[in-house]
Amino acid sequence: MNHQQFNKRADFVLRETWKNIEKMYNKEANLYDVTFSISFTLISIDPDIGSPSTSIGPVMGLEANSISRILNSMENKKLIYRKPNPTDGRSIIISLTKSGLKKRKIVIEKIRKFKSIIRNRIDKKDLNSFHKVINQINEIIYEGNVFID
Repeated sequence: MNHQQFNKRADFVLRETWKNIEKMYNKEANLYDVTFSISFTLISIDPDIGSPSTSIGPVMGLEANSISRILNSMENKKLIYRKPNPTDGRSIIISLTKSGLKKRKIVIEKIRKFKSIIRNRIDKKDLNSFHKVINQINEIIYEGNVFID
């Protein structure tokens, strides 16, 4: 694929790659009776002190109703428990159960394995270039004027 073809399809390539990563993680997560979304949530919760429920969604880039469904599912699977926030009575702290902590460790192991394979198979210079390009794409998006004429 030449440079011009890539530029025409960059958004599609990124989406396809993300979907493939999601499928790969979901396939592995299903072996442990969780999903990719639950796995991502497990690593977004502070394992020692828990996390305010209102802070988990933004960390993951999810809307409140999406994170609420995930948290309900996690609670049903006994991976988390909710307790009042001692410093703010209006919010809830989400904490991991023993089972949640065990699954969190598994998730971290799986992520590390994937990262290791990437580092071993892809040249460091190429990875640095990839990160540079991704950061530039994000900067373009964050500027917020892509579709302004």
